[in-house]
Amino acid sequence: MTEFEAAYRSTGDFRLPEHSGSLLRGVLGRALRQTGCSTPCDPCPAACLRRGRCAYSRLFDPPLPEPLPHRLLRGATEAPPPLLPLIPRPGRSVANPIVLGVRVLGTLSADDTERLLAALQEIAALRFGTSGADVELEHVRRLPDPDRPLEIVPGEPGDGRLHLTFDTPAWLTHKGRLHTAGDLDFRALFRHVYRRLTTLSALYGELGPEDESRFPELDRLAASVRTTGASLRAARWERHSRELDARHPMMGLLGSLRFEGPVGVFRPLLEAAALTLIGKCTSHGLGRLHVDAPELSPPR
Repeated sequence: MTEFEAAYRSTGDFRLPEHSGSLLRGVLGRALRQTGCSTPCDPCPAACLRRGRCAYSRLFDPPLPEPLPHRLLRGATEAPPPLLPLIPRPGRSVANPIVLGVRVLGTLSADDTERLLAALQEIAALRFGTSGADVELEHVRRLPDPDRPLEIVPGEPGDGRLHLTFDTPAWLTHKGRLHTAGDLDFRALFRHVYRRLTTLSALYGELGPEDESRFPELDRLAASVRTTGASLRAARWERHSRELDARHPMMGLLGSLRFEGPVGVFRPLLEAAALTLIGKCTSHGLGRLHVDAPELSPPR
């Protein structure tokens, strides 16, 4: 993965909304259409003429590869995008500057790097939100250690406690409805994490036979991890699609969960999930989390 950071200062009294992911993703997408289009057209059409052959399509709207690299992608209408906006936590007082992080999974070409950096600079020439706020660019940079490998392996067995916090709403569903504190136990959480990490590895990394063969064992072990505390609330709001001029419902869980039991083997998987985000609409910055785990004791 490769990471970028850009900071902007509002020239007026503009402040980010409570849930800023769709706004920041939208303005970055508009800028990337201008810098990353492979067809010389102005403006870049919403329906891409050469899907998969420009930076915008590869990073924001990648087509499903053929043949499908994994069975978990059967029935999917689109591939999870490799570009993840790292947005501020909801409800924070957002003072100047506005800092936008961008994490790109997989190997990033020199051309796509150049176009993405140009897009982050181009944002300053666009307007934010429905109010049309102006911003000035403070800095834009690619962070050190580009193309950093993310090795996803189970950890060493060990008993202990684990505290997980959702920094941005996690859109995790079961049978079509948003999870609640009552049914998001550790096993359900592990299955969401494992499915996403497996899919992303198949698309943007490497996936070996042993990665799938361990699932039954890990799934059984996850069932023995106990939930010792849950403080979750459901957040619901709407986003506005500029292209379609339509509003779409959004939702997710905010808060924290505490677990106890044989959590040591799962710690690296959850730390990987903190880097790749989990749930629906990760391309809007949803599903960002962090994990705290004190020292673990050897399994008994």
